[in-house]
Amino acid sequence: MTDGGEQEDGGAVAERLLRAATDARGNGPLGWAAEPLAGTDRVLDLVCGAGPLADELPAGRWIGVDPAPAAEGRAPRLRATPAALPLRHNAVDGIAVLLALPALPDLDGVFAELRRVLRPGGTLVVVVPSAVPRSVAELRLAPLLAPVHREWPHRSALDRVGWLLAAADFAVLGDDRVPFALPLPDAAAANALVADLPRAGIWPPGLPSAVRDRVAAGLARRAGPDRVLPVPLRRLVARR
Repeated sequence: MTDGGEQEDGGAVAERLLRAATDARGNGPLGWAAEPLAGTDRVLDLVCGAGPLADELPAGRWIGVDPAPAAEGRAPRLRATPAALPLRHNAVDGIAVLLALPALPDLDGVFAELRRVLRPGGTLVVVVPSAVPRSVAELRLAPLLAPVHREWPHRSALDRVGWLLAAADFAVLGDDRVPFALPLPDAAAANALVADLPRAGIWPPGLPSAVRDRVAAGLARRAGPDRVLPVPLRRLVARR
């Protein structure tokens, strides 16, 4: 919620959580996501939300596209669906798809548009949540979070996204996984995260209320001053 009690839009929620999440060295996911695009002239940020990725790129190199109307955010930002982009062929040198792919309808149409607007040899960066636990902390939470991950519209676009990119005729150059985390100091924070994570694209949208309530109660029991909620992400780098 904002200070005035108004509901934040999903893009603002995503930016807030992405700036709050850190890895073991204190680094956040936004800089990590933008890293492979550092030398790219023009970058399309697909389903950009408020456009926080623009702050990680040189000025004038970012173009955002989102199906939702713009409230506040960076410019230039175009309103369009991911499967019908208002851009010419070979229009961009790089594309970022940050926390959007597992919830998008018509993935075949989306990939066809990405191939159309990305120049030959251009870079595609896809960042998705990781549902397969790796660390001890993730394994401890796995039984609680399993019902959450079952709700993704495209489960294959999580830990099998490399296969999807290859099937869509992209050459996968890199596949990295980083265990970011969000603070979980108390029960109020647990309830807020369960409300916010689906809106940010880190958890699936439209979680049933019964799942939300069960997960919120479980996280509240695990909360404490030095506790965190693991938010593992995968970053795939591909070339057209």
